[in-house]
Amino acid sequence: MTAAQVLYHPVTVFAIALLCGWLLYQVGRAVSPPSTATGDKLKTYACGEEAPAKSFPTAYHLFHAAFIFTLLDVMALVIGTVPKHIPLVLGVSYAVVGLTAIVILFKD
Repeated sequence: MTAAQVLYHPVTVFAIALLCGWLLYQVGRAVSPPSTATGDKLKTYACGEEAPAKSFPTAYHLFHAAFIFTLLDVMALVIGTVPKHIPLVLGVSYAVVGLTAIVILFKD
C-alpha cells in the first residue's frame, strides 16, 4: 500500500477527524473560564421570562400506523428492487411474511 492509500483510507480519515475534534475540545477547555455553580443555571430559559417546567403527556396512538407504513414501504422497496435472476418464490414469500406481520399488527 502506498502512503496515499493509507492516508485516505476511511478508518485513517475517521481517526484523524476524531483526533482533531478531541484537540479542539481540549483547546476550548483550556481557554474557557472556570464554571461557577449557581441555581439559575438549572432553570429553564425562555427569552428572559420565567417558564415553569411542565410535563407533556406522551401519545403513542399513531405508532401502529407508522409501523405499518414502514413495513409497507420497506416491502415495496425490497420487492421493487429484486433482480431478475432471483426466483419469484423468494419475492412472493417475502410479501407473504410482510403481509402476515401487518395482519398481526391490525389485530391489536
